[in-house]
Amino acid sequence: MIRKSTLMAGMFLFAVAAGGSTAAASDPLQRGPYPVGVRTEVFVDNSRECAVVGGPRTLVTEIWYPATEKADAFPRNTFSDFWVNPSGLLAGKLAITQFGGDFDHVAKTFRNQAYRDAPIREGAFPLLVFSHGNGGFRHQNTFQAEYLASHGYIVAAPDHTGNAAVTVLPDRIVPYRAETRQAERRDDRPHDVSFLVSHLTKLAQSDSHWLSGHLQPDAVGAFGHSFGGFTVCRVTELDDRIRAIVPMTLAGTTIFEPDGDSGTPCPVPLMVILGDVDRTVGELGNQRSTEWYERAVGPKYLLSFRKAGHFTFTEMPQINPDWGDGVGVERNENGDVTLEFSNALEDQRITNAYTTAFFDAFLKNDAAARAFIAENRFPEEFDFRHAEPQEAAAASATD
Repeated sequence: MIRKSTLMAGMFLFAVAAGGSTAAASDPLQRGPYPVGVRTEVFVDNSRECAVVGGPRTLVTEIWYPATEKADAFPRNTFSDFWVNPSGLLAGKLAITQFGGDFDHVAKTFRNQAYRDAPIREGAFPLLVFSHGNGGFRHQNTFQAEYLASHGYIVAAPDHTGNAAVTVLPDRIVPYRAETRQAERRDDRPHDVSFLVSHLTKLAQSDSHWLSGHLQPDAVGAFGHSFGGFTVCRVTELDDRIRAIVPMTLAGTTIFEPDGDSGTPCPVPLMVILGDVDRTVGELGNQRSTEWYERAVGPKYLLSFRKAGHFTFTEMPQINPDWGDGVGVERNENGDVTLEFSNALEDQRITNAYTTAFFDAFLKNDAAARAFIAENRFPEEFDFRHAEPQEAAAASATD
């Protein structure tokens, strides 16, 4: 659990920043005021041929959104719902087994707050696109997507076809393909993000789609995990509609070139989230990601969680609580515990708060949210760095 004294202090400071009233803005430390709906959509990009399966690039996409107060009349979403159909369920069971989990158990215990196909509430909302990790899946960060939707965001998360653990297309099941990590395929993912921004914006401007009138086209952000962290970093180089990004445990060694080039500086507000004992990207990956953070030119924030690993910031605690690398414990070859990772659920709660406040600050222009993320409210949980553009420029001038 989040330490009570720290939680109360954070709530108090946020209220002061909001002018003494918590009604001035949603408290990022609490779930938002809106019920959440979720729908599964299939979108086709006819402008691109899918190198994995041929034909137009097709993206199975989960969308979480603020729902009406009638949402509880609709069925609560289940883990099984994410797998679309009976064939998808069989593929999902195999995928979860490969992660060391028991599908039937996960299906019974998986925490869902969203309501399947609930009606969207009135209003236009910022759009966030989530990009999953290498071999992950679109719903691997359900805890985060639901939380953001409850605070007034529409969150779209595609399976990056061929790079997801398994993708359930309308006409076939597509397993993970290792070639999707090759250099010539890496930009498939950023182009997926850009396509979704374009396509969802178009649907929101139509008269017939359920998203009609519900998107703010000038308030678009992105967040991602691992290879998805690389994806959202790269998309800022390709698409100037992306206004703010949160890459988590990003695969820093895949962002940068082998010759040490640390890439194009991030041009938009940035929040980097790392685990300081990440076994997947390792110390080098975290070092390179930190170097990339340092070169960013906009407002920037770096949160490095102590004793957190690569999978702390995913739904792995629900799938396999003994997975390691940020989930459970680490053991040596004799089976002895050598490291007990941080409480992943606590780290996720804090991540939800900071992610929400970050997007509130830069997509909703919320001054109270910007004050919230300007300091470390949980110093016992993570190390924190923050710089504004003038500070970054001054530091660059002295290099």
